[in-house]
Amino acid sequence: MAVLIENVFPAAITIELLDGVTDGMGVDAKLPPGSIVHAHFEKDGCAHGFDIWDSVEDFELFVQSTLIPSKSAPGRTRTCAHGLGNHCSIHLSYGS
Repeated sequence: MAVLIENVFPAAITIELLDGVTDGMGVDAKLPPGSIVHAHFEKDGCAHGFDIWDSVEDFELFVQSTLIPSKSAPGRTRTCAHGLGNHCSIHLSYGS
């Protein structure tokens, strides 16, 4: 089941930092396995991330195997995953 991942980053995480992380990982050129779409933007003074993944497990695998080990993980965030096609809601957090 595809899931929508929404990240609300702490104030210290800027759009410029997120641009650098995504550029460094080449996400704009080639999405990681299981990722369908990625975007980030600023709203109400905070950076937000928006992703659609094939599954929560694909997202968690990306975070654990790629994002955190790359030392590009932008710190603790509030993450919500919403199932597309039903009403599941999963809350995750990662980083340190």
